[in-house]
Amino acid sequence: MTRHCLLIPFFSLGLVFAQDAPPAPKATDFKGVTLKKRAPVSSEVLKVKFPKPVESKLKNGVELLVLEDHRSPTIQVTIDMPASNLNDPAELAGIGDAAAAMPRLGTKTKDSRQIAETIAELGAGIGFGVGDRNASVRFSTLTENLDAVIDLVMDMLFNPTFPQDELDKWKNQQLSQLLQVRTIPGFLATERFQAVLYPGDNRSLVLPSPDSIKKIDREHLIAYFNENFRPEGGRVTVMGDINTRQITPKLEKIFANWKGSAPKPPQLPVNGAIAEKKIYLIDRPNSVQTTLYVGNHAINRMSPDYIAVQVMNQILGSGPASRLFRNIREDKGYTYGISSGFSASYYYNHFVSSTNVRTEVTGPAIEELLKEFRDIRDRTVPADELADAKRALVANFALSTESPATALRNAVTVKEYGFPVDYWDTYPEKISAVTSPDVQRVAQKYIPVDNIQIVAVGDATKIRDVLTKFGPIEDWDAEGHKVNK
Repeated sequence: MTRHCLLIPFFSLGLVFAQDAPPAPKATDFKGVTLKKRAPVSSEVLKVKFPKPVESKLKNGVELLVLEDHRSPTIQVTIDMPASNLNDPAELAGIGDAAAAMPRLGTKTKDSRQIAETIAELGAGIGFGVGDRNASVRFSTLTENLDAVIDLVMDMLFNPTFPQDELDKWKNQQLSQLLQVRTIPGFLATERFQAVLYPGDNRSLVLPSPDSIKKIDREHLIAYFNENFRPEGGRVTVMGDINTRQITPKLEKIFANWKGSAPKPPQLPVNGAIAEKKIYLIDRPNSVQTTLYVGNHAINRMSPDYIAVQVMNQILGSGPASRLFRNIREDKGYTYGISSGFSASYYYNHFVSSTNVRTEVTGPAIEELLKEFRDIRDRTVPADELADAKRALVANFALSTESPATALRNAVTVKEYGFPVDYWDTYPEKISAVTSPDVQRVAQKYIPVDNIQIVAVGDATKIRDVLTKFGPIEDWDAEGHKVNK
């Protein structure tokens, strides 16, 4: 997947902000780079096996996965609890982020400054968050400071005071940054793209509105925190310089008097592709560039087409060897970068290609992009290009096996989606088994042409006329309001 294009630090774990869109194009210069058409892959890569975490359960039934890694004296712990910011009331959008911020801003024993100083002294990291499937508590520490960090985490988890003055500061910061973010074309494109694909529920929200931030009060936060940070049905993952026998009693200390369950994540439809093509034009006067997001609904993570789609996208829009990059960046020089990718999770199922192009080449850039979309749908991928793509994917996968964090994350993915226990062990083989007909089949199924959804952010007076040839236009302003034409 995916994921994600523009990072807004003040909403790191809350409402989705482009977390499933491909990264925003950056000014990467690949001139002078020679494509050798081969990556360093041996047949042994096909037999790679990830290290497996040791699995057990705590006394309260919470799953525990521990992956030992003694190369450095550090430990990382994540406590995930079934909860979801997709359950949040729309009028209080952002409340999950506010609730997650508060434990660091005051407890019954420490104020925000004392908490920050203690974390710094311990060389630790502590974070709370609410995502679309879990509320989380994450902490990292030096091995020698584990007990002290756990005590601090417990204080923050069980004794937050939600100080009014800190809440007021937090809200003022969010309101200020919400104003700033509307100057960023990538945000405006993401906001409209999400709203187009996921209308009617919280998946459509990229960031909360100023009105929703203003409505959050201390009583809301206390109720939200107490309701969502509950351990039943949860999972703990541990990675680092410790084993299961050592960490279990320390975790039992956290869970000893911590009980209850949060509201379950919602059941939301995973919609099929939008049938009719449409252009969403967001006017940004005097802009010298047009930001484009182009796509439609595609697959979710459980789709049997997932691996074939990864191979297809490696050819189409992943990296400097992809067709989109070589055509629109290298050959035509319309942009510094262009990419495509699939968001594939429980709740998100879309394909999107994104780029920034000079205003005067908005029309030609879209034409070239659609040409590449049609080509991968209509023409069988040459054998050498397919082999290069699969080789690159397998090589990247082989490199990822060196990371314990990846191994642990992959183990969680297997559990989250109910995949076979050997899913990752056989992943290179499954990539290698993808054929040219497979690539063409999934391209025809998931790469939009006649039903494409285009979001364009730029100077409407200069690009509106050229956009009309690609479909009917709906106009919006930079404040997120529809404009009647």
